[in-house]
Amino acid sequence: MSSYSSPSAVDIEPRGITIAQASKYVGLSESAFKVARERGIYPKPTLPGGRIDFILLKLAMDRLSGIHRNEPNDPLADWEARRHARSIKGHK
Repeated sequence: MSSYSSPSAVDIEPRGITIAQASKYVGLSESAFKVARERGIYPKPTLPGGRIDFILLKLAMDRLSGIHRNEPNDPLADWEARRHARSIKGHK
């Protein structure tokens, strides 16, 4: 008989990360990360609590590093385009 144990909270990596965690991941100070984020280099917080989506951050890093995925569409670019379209629609 096999036993099942559920993963503990420490085994799960959070998808939503703080600005401090995001800046550490990309190797910048928090203030430099905020400037880069405002310039559109890195994603802005999109999750509850002002958290940054770690997957979007990793995709941005891949794009900056020149890593091209074998995907027909770039999920980050698609997400940014949808977000931009919503922001333009809201300003009319």
